[in-house]
Amino acid sequence: MLLAQDIKWFHVEASSKCNAWCPACPRNNQGFGLIDGLVEQDLTPAMFEQALVNFPALECVQLCGNLGDPIASTHITELVSIAKNYVKKIQIHTNGSLRNSDWWQEFAGCLEDIDHDVWFGIDGLRGVHEIYRQGTDFDKIMQNATAFISAGGHATWQFIPYQHNEHQIRDCLKLSQQMKFKKFKIAKLYRKQIVARHYKTGVEFDLLPADSVKSLTNIDRPNTTVEFHNCMHLSIPSVYMSANGTFSRCCYFNKQDRFTDSSALLSKVTDLNNQLCVKNCG
Repeated sequence: MLLAQDIKWFHVEASSKCNAWCPACPRNNQGFGLIDGLVEQDLTPAMFEQALVNFPALECVQLCGNLGDPIASTHITELVSIAKNYVKKIQIHTNGSLRNSDWWQEFAGCLEDIDHDVWFGIDGLRGVHEIYRQGTDFDKIMQNATAFISAGGHATWQFIPYQHNEHQIRDCLKLSQQMKFKKFKIAKLYRKQIVARHYKTGVEFDLLPADSVKSLTNIDRPNTTVEFHNCMHLSIPSVYMSANGTFSRCCYFNKQDRFTDSSALLSKVTDLNNQLCVKNCG
């Protein structure tokens, strides 16, 4: 049984709203149209803080979307302010194309007094990035990231490799170094072939998995940390909270085994690293 005092990492869905239409995202139908029953909403600050007080040993809050982008939340800065009273680190995952450069400069100021890491999902250069990150604007992402970094923000470039973009990984790494990203993260190659759909027309196209990007581990990368990464739920005692305030073992289980309070969830969890998690995410 997992105890509240065991939890070190709190994965939080700040919002189920998003501007992007990524074909592998569970919020849409392979990139075209929202799934039936999706309610676009923001996690309330009150629900967030009520949950935080139940985990006395928390070290990090991760604001990372399963059905939305945390920057889409109308409460994002308030959530950050609340989290700073409970944890030592805040990690945020975003597609980076929401808001504008002025907002991102101010947001860096909100994070300056806490250890933080904002992951920008950038899967290629202009014209290639948007093949997977449908509905986003590459140039706007570059402007927002530049504003955030120049104002003192700590940023990570996250790259999901596919066959259509793996040839640009080295160029993206080089650009990340020029822009002074702290890290360059490559998602583990567990992605399968996806029959995707164009977000405006619904026309189908194939997203093929990358062949291999392991050669990157040997390239010269001064001033930038290059890492392959897995889901943290596989290695850190953690729980997930959705934008509607319910809890589950991780975002993969968002549609099943939901609990209205964390204590009910923890009483049912005996092993976060169960075989299903490892099969799908490990």
